[in-house]
Amino acid sequence: MPKSFPLLLLSAVVFSQISAQTRSLTLKEAIALAQEQSVAARLAENVRENRAFAYQTFLAGLKPQLSFQAGLPTYSRDFFEVRQDDGSVRYLSRTQNIAQAGFSLFQVIPLTGGTVSVNTDFTRFDDFDKKYSSYNGTPVNIEWRQPLFAFNPYKWSRKIEPLKMQEAQKTYKFQMEDIAQRTVLLFFSVLDAQEEVRIATLNLENNRQIKAIEERRIELGTTTREKLLQIELQVLRATQSLQEANADLRNARLNFQAFLGIQDNQSIGAQIPEEGAALRIDPDQALQQARENRSEYIAFERQRLESTRDVEEARLSRNQATLRASLGFNGAGENVGDIFNPLTDQERLSVGITVPVLDWGRSKARQGIAAANEKVTAYNIEQEEINLRTEIVNQVNTLELLRESIRFARQTTAIAEERYQLALEQYQIGKLTVTDLNIALSEKDASSRTYLSALRRYWEAYYRLRQMTLYDYELGQKL
Repeated sequence: MPKSFPLLLLSAVVFSQISAQTRSLTLKEAIALAQEQSVAARLAENVRENRAFAYQTFLAGLKPQLSFQAGLPTYSRDFFEVRQDDGSVRYLSRTQNIAQAGFSLFQVIPLTGGTVSVNTDFTRFDDFDKKYSSYNGTPVNIEWRQPLFAFNPYKWSRKIEPLKMQEAQKTYKFQMEDIAQRTVLLFFSVLDAQEEVRIATLNLENNRQIKAIEERRIELGTTTREKLLQIELQVLRATQSLQEANADLRNARLNFQAFLGIQDNQSIGAQIPEEGAALRIDPDQALQQARENRSEYIAFERQRLESTRDVEEARLSRNQATLRASLGFNGAGENVGDIFNPLTDQERLSVGITVPVLDWGRSKARQGIAAANEKVTAYNIEQEEINLRTEIVNQVNTLELLRESIRFARQTTAIAEERYQLALEQYQIGKLTVTDLNIALSEKDASSRTYLSALRRYWEAYYRLRQMTLYDYELGQKL
């Protein structure tokens, strides 16, 4: 049995006890937890709900709107002036009350930009001094307003608002993947801190074992006091390193738990993730998924429509004309029934026109600004599409390289571990110096950190690609 076996067994026991006191999460479990209960997830959900309410408000605005209007009884008691035939003035008292109520049904016409409304109105007048009451009402009145040769905002809203809703849905998925990326960073911060504690613990035990060996050699007279003091310094440094590593681990866990939304005092640990499946991602497939899933491509379409809308609005806002027509019936009398018997026709037809005679080229300048902005929007969209394509292709290539780096790091770690075990055995039988043993130890620790770093960079890159395309390459489905 190798002499280092008791040390390895001791470290395994120590870390099994530590693990038993913590809730150890896999990377996927941590991401699922963050996307379910973190503050960032709740915020993203709230933003999506707000956009859904805004879209519902828009749809409701296209439907008939029924409203009730009423004027509370207006009571008045005062004196009014009455001029007599001889030119004198006489003041008489009066006590009156007026009450009014009615309904209005309003509907926009998105196809033409006009509106139609159906209104009803009733008014009662009371003169308490004369003990007289009268009624006036419009049982029904239909009014139509139609802008002529004018900009129609409803036509464009019906095209743009659904795109905004789709954009919000895809933005929500993008934000969920952003939460996944942030989880990966914090997850590996905990994992790195755990690894530092593991390395520091093993190094401390190794140095204590080496110190015991040197003390026995002092008794045998086969070593020097100077070498023993060197080992004692290494034990002190290893103790300090372990204390610092434990402090860093506590901080990393607190940050991780805070982001996940875990409020209890349970300690959270991280399990070393798998190296990832041997995925072969086609850049063309990634680009296609991005075009289908990313909110930016819907935003590009929306921006094109908005810029075209602005050009049309600038062109049609110069001359304004409105056709207004109404048809209804009204009546009046001392009784409520007199309003309906007989009914009197009420018709109105009017056309209002506003034509600027002199605006010093302001309308033409507005049209020029809108046209220029439309071109700028087109150029910006073209550049952003190029940037997205380049970024996605680069990310696919980077992911492939990082997968290879994991393989190399794993091989390096295995070699460094074996070399250190051999160096330790040679030191124990006196065939290797402390300096050479420390070199082997440093290489072992560095290779372990390098392997963990390779895993970190791979999973960061993988979840970044998922966010960039909103596609799960492991399951082969859209997010």
